[in-house]
Parts: sequence; structure tokens; C-alpha cells
Amino acid sequence: MRDHLRGLAQNPSTPVEILKSLAMERAADIRSHVAKNPSTPVEILKSFAVLKNKDVRWGVAENPSTPVEILRSLAMDDNEWVRGGVAENPSTPVEILKSLAKDEVGGVRGGVAENPSTPVEILKSLAKDEVGGVRGGVAENPSTPVEILKSLAMDDNEWVRSHVAENPSTPVEILKSLAKDEDGSVRGGVAENPSTPVEILRSLAMDEDRDVRRNVAWNVSTPVEILKSLAMDDNERVRRGVAQNRSTPVEILKSLAMDKSVLVQSGVSGTPSTPVEILKSLAKHEDGLVRNGLAWNPSTPVEILMELHIEAYFSE
Repeated sequence: MRDHLRGLAQNPSTPVEILKSLAMERAADIRSHVAKNPSTPVEILKSFAVLKNKDVRWGVAENPSTPVEILRSLAMDDNEWVRGGVAENPSTPVEILKSLAKDEVGGVRGGVAENPSTPVEILKSLAKDEVGGVRGGVAENPSTPVEILKSLAMDDNEWVRSHVAENPSTPVEILKSLAKDEDGSVRGGVAENPSTPVEILRSLAMDEDRDVRRNVAWNVSTPVEILKSLAMDDNERVRRGVAQNRSTPVEILKSLAMDKSVLVQSGVSGTPSTPVEILKSLAKHEDGLVRNGLAWNPSTPVEILMELHIEAYFSE
């Protein structure tokens, strides 16, 4: 049940004593999840920041609770993924973002591009970057000005257009146009955008592409009547999307908690809006995937998190 440990390591509701225990795990993937956890004590983050394992340093670089002096140091790390983590971090100071915006690695510049703390003048420059991933970062950034979003909505790269489609700052007229895009990932971006008008969501809820329907199911702005319909979709991933939606009514969650698919049930167990009584019931589920959802859920009661921590070791 290593998945339990990974979930507990990244869950912001996990008690500090468990995080301290997980920080001593030999497995780097567990420690990297602890490193990303905003509830992890600063002394652990400081010790992790100088470890040889790049994945652990990367986790520290991404953590919004990481002190600025550590971010400054990691911004000069030899590893591009670590620098990229600093670039994405909303707590990173502007002067560091300005420097990383000139990094030779596109992935690092892309991190700056998607950072909501990045100044507009830098976003304007990165919107012209030759690397599609960088332009895509600007496209998904909620701080990007409308005139730039309009330009990127016509980008030849479908990945860039899909991020414009996902951006809650994108104007409705652009969303209407992108909802008709021939690429499913672009329509899917519109489908999950909380700013998308209801009439477009209704249309996309009937899209032949299951991923588009799943994204409508995820959308917190999707009306209840559409969620009720999608909760009966033939595709389990669509039903799971409804289960993961924090706007889904309790009666639908109760029904999905008894779905024939454990994938759907795990969606219910991992959803923060699921009532405690349902979480307690799913904690007794025989399938580890369903219980694992509880390990990641910040609404899971502490006593269940403690039980999952013990279970992870006894099941090895």
C-alpha cells in the first residue's frame, strides 16, 4: 500500500507527526511528496533542499511554504526540473522570476509563464516564445491579459489553444469559438472551464469524446441536472468525474459511492466535499484503490488517516 503513503505524504491534513515519520522513508518518491506538502515543517524543507535526490529538491522548489532564501538557492540548481519548480511557485519573488524567464531551458521558462505572480511584461514576452509549452503556460495563466489570450486562441498548436480554453479569464466569445474546435483536447478545455456558459456545457455534455464529457462532469459550474445525467453515463471515467466534482449534490455522491466501478468509488473517497459518514463507510472498503482515495483527501478525519498510515506498513 505504498499509494497510501504517497497520499498521506501530500495530504495537507496529515498530522505533523506522520509527516515527520514519512520524511525518514528511504523511498525518494515518498519524501518528494512530503517535500511538496504545504504543511511540512520548515526544518524538514531545509534539510530536503540540500539532498542529492532531484525529485525531493523539486518538491521543495514547488512548495508554496518554502522560505524565500531556499527558493533563491534552488533557482540556481543544476537540475532544470528543480529550477522549473521554483519558476512555478507562486511564492517566488519577482526578481527571481525575471531571471528564470531567461533560462535556456523551455520547461523552466514555461514554469514562469504559468505562474500567476509573473508580471504582465514578462508574460507578453513569453507569449512569443518559440516553444509551444511556454506559450501554453501563458495561455493557462489567469493573470494573462485578454489581448494575449485572443492571439493565443488562434495558435497553430492545439496544446496552446486547449490552455486558452481552460483559462477562467478567457472571454465568452473566445470560449464559444473554441467549443467548436476540431481537436477534442481544446473542446475539453472549454468543458472544464468554470467560466463556460451553461448552454455550451449542455452541448459538450453530449460530445462523442468521453474526455470532453468527463471534463463537463468535473466542472464546478455544471448544473445539477447535467451532473445527474452524467452520473449515469456508460463510461466509468465520466461518472468518476461527477464523483470528483465538489458541486455534486450529496444524494448523487451517495449513489456513486455504491457504483459497480471501484474507479468511481475511489473518486467519491477522494473528494473533499464527500460527507464524513460516507468517508467512514468507504474506509472499510475491501479494495485498496478506494481506501487510497481517503489518504489523499484533505477532508478525511485524522483517525482514518492514522489507520491508513498503520495499514500501509502492515500490508507490505
